[in-house]
Amino acid sequence: MTLEHWDQARKRWVLYTGSGQQSADCAANPFESIPGRIFLDTNIINLIVKWPEEIFENVPTPTGLDERAAHDIEALMHIFYTGQRANWQLVACAKTIEELSQTTDERIRSALLGYALEFADQWGEESRHGRDLGRRLYDSALLGALPDPSDRELLGNAIGMGCDVFCTRDHKTIIRRRHLLPVLPIRILTPVEWWRSIKPWAGLWC
Repeated sequence: MTLEHWDQARKRWVLYTGSGQQSADCAANPFESIPGRIFLDTNIINLIVKWPEEIFENVPTPTGLDERAAHDIEALMHIFYTGQRANWQLVACAKTIEELSQTTDERIRSALLGYALEFADQWGEESRHGRDLGRRLYDSALLGALPDPSDRELLGNAIGMGCDVFCTRDHKTIIRRRHLLPVLPIRILTPVEWWRSIKPWAGLWC
């Protein structure tokens, strides 16, 4: 089951069949809530590199693929298609590059780094600020609800780099625990949730 309806006759995705649902979605997701600066968790970059044709060329996902993964791939496909004309900024940092560099398969590691290095800020002022905050939050009780110190550090990087959203697929240690975190100047969203914030306004760019 897909997130959106593919109209085979018109060869296009149909996001809404009536104005009522779109109006409701606009009210639930105001235009101002669309993130402009999005930090991609390492697992998001992995998904993009693993499924580039499905995300960037609208190739159908394989039958039998885990539904959550299939929905995340489709959401990213819609996001990047819409984003071709929208002024959104993807963000990664030195910590992201460090994590990707630990990939054991040389071919996959090269592909991951090649993609991430296109938009990773490793040396700029924002990167230094993010790195410093990430290091402080690594073992801080402030983000203690997240059991993995690396997750706390990456989230700190994203906050320090002025991101609106931290996009992740990590349901076990981040998504399921985000409600336990204090109020933060950043939203933690899955790809599907990110797309939902864009969907009612996608017609402005498509």
